[in-house]
Amino acid sequence: MIEEGKKIILFDGVCNLCNSAINFVIKRDKKDVFRYASLQSEIGKQLIKERKIDTTKLDSILLIDPKIAYFY
Repeated sequence: MIEEGKKIILFDGVCNLCNSAINFVIKRDKKDVFRYASLQSEIGKQLIKERKIDTTKLDSILLIDPKIAYFY
């Protein structure tokens, strides 16, 4: 699902501050490390569900690194 060697940043797609933060990262991601998706997108919802993330306890930006195991 996530390209090998890439990390994905999930962000609140309706938050202006979050969108500005993502634009900041995009401009500086010279090594093409990150992929981006809104929390509201299908891929965002799927990644949240797979990782059993409680969205009531998370802020507007979430970094997913496939190399790091997650435990719940």
